[in-house]
Amino acid sequence: MTPEVPHRRPVTGPARDLTLWANRRILWLAQHWLAVFNIFFFLYVGLPFLAPILLAYGYTGAANTIYSLYRATCHQLPSRSYFILGEQVAICHRDVAIYAAFLLGGLGYGLVRPHLKPPQVRWYVFFLWPIALDAGMQLASDWLASGVSMGALWAIGLIALGLTSAILHWFRYLTWHSYLYFLAGPLALIYLKYFGPYQSDLFRRTISGMIFGLASVWLAYPYLEDAFQDIRRQVSDKLARASRVDAPVSGR
Repeated sequence: MTPEVPHRRPVTGPARDLTLWANRRILWLAQHWLAVFNIFFFLYVGLPFLAPILLAYGYTGAANTIYSLYRATCHQLPSRSYFILGEQVAICHRDVAIYAAFLLGGLGYGLVRPHLKPPQVRWYVFFLWPIALDAGMQLASDWLASGVSMGALWAIGLIALGLTSAILHWFRYLTWHSYLYFLAGPLALIYLKYFGPYQSDLFRRTISGMIFGLASVWLAYPYLEDAFQDIRRQVSDKLARASRVDAPVSGR
């Protein structure tokens, strides 16, 4: 005997109205996700520039709120930050470059959305080199200045290389290209040992941050578009079925 399939009771009343409302909101987000992301990054990179203006004009409470919000994600070192009206911007040069690149990349993606395909992972990793070298060498120099030994830096680097290799091997991304990328770490430490501390500057922080941000958009946004496209199709089908149920029956 074929087992009977239990009949699901249709959702009616307030529960149905809530479900339809939620599906319409989900469909709206799936249709406008790029605009939502662009607005978010516009605000995220814009508020730090508003903070020094507010501070300069005496709105201390509002300015300090913005500084506090961004303190969790940025070191806010004055030597690595912009200044407006004599007051410090709430995020550093590199963060400004990264989030501005997210915004510019999102705006550009809107023009090429149907045609842009994501890069291979090894090419994305290649675009991570500038920020990894610049930020990594700056961090290593800061650690050396604070008393961390070169031996400890080598140990940290080897552990990081081992963990990265294991992760890439697990996901079958460990290729000969990976070992070329891994050479950057030892070469950077050799540079620090024989040529002294490394000091990044505004140009390097900006360029490396922009490359990282644009490459991240190139990698992530095509996958997001595919995912939201599936959501649009599924939710549109649900709403279409619901509208057919609501349609009056004629011809009787």
